[in-house]
Amino acid sequence: MAEYKKTVALEIGAQSVAMGVFTPAGRSYALSSYARRDILLDPVEEGMRMDYVSEAIKEMVAELGLRGSDIRTVVSGQQVFLRFIKLPPIDGDLAEQVGFEAQQQIPFPLDDIIYAYQPLSDTPEGDKEVLLVAVKKDVLDGLHGQVESNGLKTKVVDCSITSLYNVFRANYPEETEPVMLLDIGAKTTDIIFSEGDRFFTRSVTAAGSFVTNAIARDMKLSFCQAEKLKLEKGVVSLGNGHTDSMDAETAALATCIRTAMTRLVSEVQRTVMHYRSQYKGSAPAKVYICGGGARLPFAQEFLQAALNLPVGFLNTLGAFSVGSKVDPAALEQDAICLGPLAGSAVSAAKAGVFDIDLVPTSVGKDRAEKAQLPGVVIGGLLAVAGAAFFAFSASSAASAANKELQRVLPKDKSVAAVNDKLQNVQTKYDKAMKDIGVLNNLYSARAAYADVMQQLSERCASVKFWVTDFTPLVNYDVEANTLTEGGDMKGARLIDMNASRNAAVASAMGKAPEDGSARKKAPAVTAIFVTGYTIKPVDDEKTTAQREAVMNMVAENFYEHKDDSLFAMESAKVQRDLNRYFQFVSPKASRDKIPPYVEKFMVVLPLKSPIAIPEMATGTGK
Repeated sequence: MAEYKKTVALEIGAQSVAMGVFTPAGRSYALSSYARRDILLDPVEEGMRMDYVSEAIKEMVAELGLRGSDIRTVVSGQQVFLRFIKLPPIDGDLAEQVGFEAQQQIPFPLDDIIYAYQPLSDTPEGDKEVLLVAVKKDVLDGLHGQVESNGLKTKVVDCSITSLYNVFRANYPEETEPVMLLDIGAKTTDIIFSEGDRFFTRSVTAAGSFVTNAIARDMKLSFCQAEKLKLEKGVVSLGNGHTDSMDAETAALATCIRTAMTRLVSEVQRTVMHYRSQYKGSAPAKVYICGGGARLPFAQEFLQAALNLPVGFLNTLGAFSVGSKVDPAALEQDAICLGPLAGSAVSAAKAGVFDIDLVPTSVGKDRAEKAQLPGVVIGGLLAVAGAAFFAFSASSAASAANKELQRVLPKDKSVAAVNDKLQNVQTKYDKAMKDIGVLNNLYSARAAYADVMQQLSERCASVKFWVTDFTPLVNYDVEANTLTEGGDMKGARLIDMNASRNAAVASAMGKAPEDGSARKKAPAVTAIFVTGYTIKPVDDEKTTAQREAVMNMVAENFYEHKDDSLFAMESAKVQRDLNRYFQFVSPKASRDKIPPYVEKFMVVLPLKSPIAIPEMATGTGK
């Protein structure tokens, strides 16, 4: 049953922060007041983002008079990992089963993440399906620190994707057809499917920042200049002479935005195919769009034509009333971005489908202490009562205790023998658990390369470039090596690692160093070497621009903070030492014959989490 109580919600997005106050209004909520701040940062300023977030929260707390309030925080989809887990229909502790699967599904140690889960409907095959939502502990604790430092108290931390789904179901209770939601944010577009009681989601990087980067690249502007131009003059070209009446700059801008939005359409179509083929879902009958990217003029018409589906704006506050303190004109502009915020109020009323709670470390400790408090009080009372009873009966019990001691002394030796046996069993148990740990690590790595190749496949699906070769690199140190045209690539199958600082393994195939020296470090795959091609422009003057576009696209797709990126592509390092990560190969330097209509490139992608490989014998390698 719904419990409508005053709820204060805070959404921390990639380029905006919003806060709202929801109060009971009959059998629903009213949006009593809200505030919203945009945070426009150049990607090179990403390290300062939390400072801007903190300042925005401080301003909104003062504006809304919320200091000291309990808050429900909603984190953006780009900061969480969502996985759909299938569990066999067997009895057992669900939490334990999910914890085991979390070790396999999340590319970080369990000690480094905080996760929550919720059972979904059973699959047609009878398996239990569970939604797993995880976030890195340091990210969550960092956000929590910003909340607490501005006079707020974290009550619950929700995910924007599940929160948006909750508000959709609350606002469209009669919707029975398969529906697709597109939340077009700054860093990611969250694609959500709602089909009866079925739920599926996937996030893609074709979003607002992708469009801004395209504008910056094509018009030779900084990121902030491009974002400002997009907001002030940006429209999506609909083709067929739609730009004829525009001035040259606006027409070029509209065409650029259309090209970038076409990438989003491709990702949406791929996701629909994946949902239908892998999850046996139905094709969506209609689409609802929301988020900052949906505010671009003609975005709705463009998506409707490109997807060949009815597309409408999501009414994020359809089930809510609006308080007198809310500015109607401002709300008309902002409502399309307030879905996750409103969804948090739905979750607070226990009226949503999902009830996700990602608990920051300090909040978890506080909850545990409060849970133990009644037991501590009862234990203290029992202790006092026990002490009184003991004092009363001490004298009479002393003689009885002495008699009992004489009776049990002969059995002491037999107890000691049993204890020795228990120690032996404990030793064997500890060894078995250690062996199980090794096997678990091997089991965890079973799909490592499959995950890497899948992410490569997903993020290299571009009309501008494609990857043709994939080689794991053992103990490769990116900062100690430079990709050079014509280097000893050995057919791009074996990469010489002798230049590596750790001098551990000579090649990606595990050949021992020629001098037979002992390895200083256990072998592990630390990077992936890939080669690929891009179509060469007919006009040679465009070659430089084409190369920069491909480099930017690779860096954008594999940036370490993107979604659940497996790669450690730090923006600052890549820009500072590009030659260590990315190089185009001239036809003369390449050992392979390169057709004249393409350009070959090579990329080293460092892994966030190295992939362990079995130890190899040192010495001659015999």
